[in-house]
Amino acid sequence: MNLNGILWLSHLFFPRECVHCGVLLDYRNRDYLCDGCRDLLETVAEPLCKRCGEPLEITAPGPVICPDCRKHPPAFRRARSALYFSGPGESLVRTYKYSAHPYLSGPCLRLLLAGGENWYGWKGYDRVVPVPLHPRKARERGFDQSAILAAGLSRKTRIPLEKRALVRVRYTATQTRLKRTERRENIRGAFSAPAPARVRGATLLLVDDVYTTGATVNECAATLMKAGAKDVDVLTLARAVNR
Repeated sequence: MNLNGILWLSHLFFPRECVHCGVLLDYRNRDYLCDGCRDLLETVAEPLCKRCGEPLEITAPGPVICPDCRKHPPAFRRARSALYFSGPGESLVRTYKYSAHPYLSGPCLRLLLAGGENWYGWKGYDRVVPVPLHPRKARERGFDQSAILAAGLSRKTRIPLEKRALVRVRYTATQTRLKRTERRENIRGAFSAPAPARVRGATLLLVDDVYTTGATVNECAATLMKAGAKDVDVLTLARAVNR
């Protein structure tokens, strides 16, 4: 039996549905979004803050730094995301992250790669580093989505993956319902770089699933910079629209 036959047989017993609207999909659909919902995905575009990637309502002749980055300069050099955490994009990421559906790694990785190619072009990076989950949270979810995305990105771009550059040393409460200042305090001191030689002098691409206020990736970047990294850029699959 060829691949199409296998996919058809699998679809017969486990029909694919759009993760956003629930419509039944063609058995060859690999995005888990119907055509209509896929067209509604909101990709992140300029104008943005040149540091954190915050969407801006005005255009300017040169790069603009948002008020928050001027007041609290982030430890990372810049942060960018592939799509907005809204509509079908939110449904895709939420289902992937919280419903233990690792088969969604494929479409999520393709979106992440497209966004990263647009913003960074993969040049000048020495290592890809995933934002780590605490082992307890990884057990609760059943898998580590950021590690899977980082590994896939490494394979496709040929940028070496460094899984042991960063570890989470403290279990933290979920950030979902916390305000900006509460998130910063909640995540403070939660990470460690146990092997500084792995990042010393390196330009790193830090990968995570969702950028909300930037508290988590900023704490990771600060930890890596203290360990001797030259620069840290952040790439996330999605970015929250409202903070």
